[in-house]
Amino acid sequence: MKLTLQVRFRPWQLDAWRQRKRFEVSVWHRRAGKTFASVAGLLIDACETSRDDWRGYYFAPTRVQAKAIAWQMLQAQTRPIPGVDINISELKMSLPNGSAVQLLGAEQYDKLRGLYADAAVLDESADIPTAAWTQVLSPALADRKGRARFIGTPKGRLNLLYEQFEYATTQGDPEWTSKILPHTETTALDESEIARLKRAMSEAEFNQEMLCSFDAAVRGSFWAREMSDMQSEGRVCDLPFTAGFPVYAAIDLGWADTMVCTFVQIVGPWTHILRTRAYELTSLPAMMDDWKDLPFRVDHVVLPSDAKVHELGTGRTRQEVVTGAGYDTSLCPDVGLLEGIEQVRQALPHVRMDREHNRTLIEAATHYRSQYDEVRRISSKTPLHDWSSHFASALRYAIVGRPAALGGYKSNAGLRARMGRLSR
Repeated sequence: MKLTLQVRFRPWQLDAWRQRKRFEVSVWHRRAGKTFASVAGLLIDACETSRDDWRGYYFAPTRVQAKAIAWQMLQAQTRPIPGVDINISELKMSLPNGSAVQLLGAEQYDKLRGLYADAAVLDESADIPTAAWTQVLSPALADRKGRARFIGTPKGRLNLLYEQFEYATTQGDPEWTSKILPHTETTALDESEIARLKRAMSEAEFNQEMLCSFDAAVRGSFWAREMSDMQSEGRVCDLPFTAGFPVYAAIDLGWADTMVCTFVQIVGPWTHILRTRAYELTSLPAMMDDWKDLPFRVDHVVLPSDAKVHELGTGRTRQEVVTGAGYDTSLCPDVGLLEGIEQVRQALPHVRMDREHNRTLIEAATHYRSQYDEVRRISSKTPLHDWSSHFASALRYAIVGRPAALGGYKSNAGLRARMGRLSR
């Protein structure tokens, strides 16, 4: 059963709708109506489908954002359709033809595995982890040849929005299209408001929010400049394992959610970050079992300073669990969060990262930022806790707790000597 939905698109929204490519990247200025157009597009497809199990999803960086941004809009747009079932707890609209549109947050994307999707909108996609797309949402579209639309306003270059925009713009893939829409190409805001925003914003903010420039750094980012330098200097590259130098693993041990493990070599003056893996709801033994397929051996494990706390269930510390699996371990010095962040900043000019196996870590290290105090208009000293936090913590443990800092590897000769002992 096909339903009818009437939507009043503005001219630039209608142009975007008429593109009808399978994958669309819409980089629009603030208040251009990208969310309205995208939610309306989902509902039009839901109404016109001939499938009685059609599913469309709207993703924001968090579920709270999804509800705040799009729920009222979705309710208003479905109001003229009789027989719509509204599920507030699931933020889901089920239409009488069997199709449904649901709002979701991407902050715990790994828990969304198993979804199938006919269409997806990823809003504020610069703040959505790339792995949410590559590991969960893209596969969810595969068997039904579903469509996806990435929308947002730029937040630098090391994020999902820019990656998809760059692909759509440069690769000539006929399934992809992209569009940058600065305020100069719409009539969404009148000239007096544009002038007011110019006065209220810094030049970098105006260029980012209203002219859709990707060159502005993420506000409050702790390591954005250092990560940008790493990119421009070619230190994000293909980085193979170097024989003769041990590998250590630095782990952020999540208590109930994500554990992130970064695998590192110290090669001369350089810290080589070979790869990073994230684990959801995984036990320590299962995580260590996963290391068996690595192309190198893990010789040492750096754990957070609280890994000596005894667990109530087993009476063993997590350090004891790792040591019991046959690994040499040490605890990262407890230098404090802000001092650790600063030590990473000082170390990053001497770090190389493998591009392919650290994509999410690279993105997270650029995204990791302080909370912004809108009242005092300053960045606070407290980091914003979001999807990037676990990856940033693993990087911090890798730097602050590297064996050289613990007196283990003082020189290349010391590295090779210890490697010889470990291999016997």
